[in-house]
Amino acid sequence: MKKRFNRALKIWLVGSLALSSQTLYADNSGQYEISFRGNIVGGSGKPTNDVLGVGLSVHRKLSEDWYLGINLDHSSEFDFETPGDLLGINTASEVDAIGSMTMITVVGERRYKLDSKNWAGFWSVGGGINEVDLDDVDGQIEGGGTYDIETSVDTEFVLLANAGWMQQIGKQWSARYAFTYEYHFADWEFRDKISGAKDTIDDYDLYGLRIGLNYRFE
Repeated sequence: MKKRFNRALKIWLVGSLALSSQTLYADNSGQYEISFRGNIVGGSGKPTNDVLGVGLSVHRKLSEDWYLGINLDHSSEFDFETPGDLLGINTASEVDAIGSMTMITVVGERRYKLDSKNWAGFWSVGGGINEVDLDDVDGQIEGGGTYDIETSVDTEFVLLANAGWMQQIGKQWSARYAFTYEYHFADWEFRDKISGAKDTIDDYDLYGLRIGLNYRFE
């Protein structure tokens, strides 16, 4: 998990530098923003019900209404819901596999001025990659015996869309409230190392809220 997170962080840093490299030595007042956010994202339960995490974004202003953003989102712990049930194993107790996600995305964002001078609307679309790591899960089978389930996940490709509002709360500070939708092109394979039973999960979607604080550089 640590190696994948470090690799994702390096990709995000390189992308952020590329986003800003054209104007590091020029006067580009107000062109750049950085956002810190909390993510409350959930799914249908296959493979997960909820993925809580945090995110960091850098936006560059392209025109009066358009921005380019690069985002890093990380969930240090989420549940892969009852893989034993999916394999038809009658486990003695309900057990979830614990995992982590690190996602890097690039988006184009369109903003709109609203009637109130302190509010603006926006939507964004984009895509990127997602790295998932899952721990093995083991235990007792009801009636006797044991199981030991391992899960492997290839790098996922993600399409996403966001829509929401920004609220000005200071000269350079604003709050961001966004609804989000993600579609993950995935290939999860999990198997019981004892019985040999195995199954797969392919594409899935997640949806929820991203709430954060935005700082605009002058």
